[in-house]
Amino acid sequence: MRELRSGIFFLSLSGFVIWESLRAGLGTPREPGPGFLSFCAGILLTVLSFALIGRGWRVREPRKPLSRRVVLGLVFIFAYALVLDILGFLVATFIFVGILFRLGEARSWWFLLGASLVVTCAIYLVFGVLLSVYFPRGILGI
Repeated sequence: MRELRSGIFFLSLSGFVIWESLRAGLGTPREPGPGFLSFCAGILLTVLSFALIGRGWRVREPRKPLSRRVVLGLVFIFAYALVLDILGFLVATFIFVGILFRLGEARSWWFLLGASLVVTCAIYLVFGVLLSVYFPRGILGI
């Protein structure tokens, strides 16, 4: 089923590439235009998409139930959105990243704390300092 959906996506993408290539102009084989190479790539992508669709059509895999970790991750994303204004960006993100690291794989607490601190600081430096994005301060004022 996954191959079928991927094949349909790539088929629509190849249709878009071919359409835009034709709009740009193909030229001739002796003097190719700006859309010639992308047109050839679109044709190749179309052929590969049909192969992927054919494979997905034949293979039927049983549908697996959602993992407990996936469901918990979605719950924590929702909770993060709710507490972001209350706790502030730095505190909420530090806790949220630590929880996500813990859900991914069992690691030591030192690793979780350190990785959460590094990720939170990196996000704050890139978005808060370099790009001047406003982050909620929360009840602690940080």
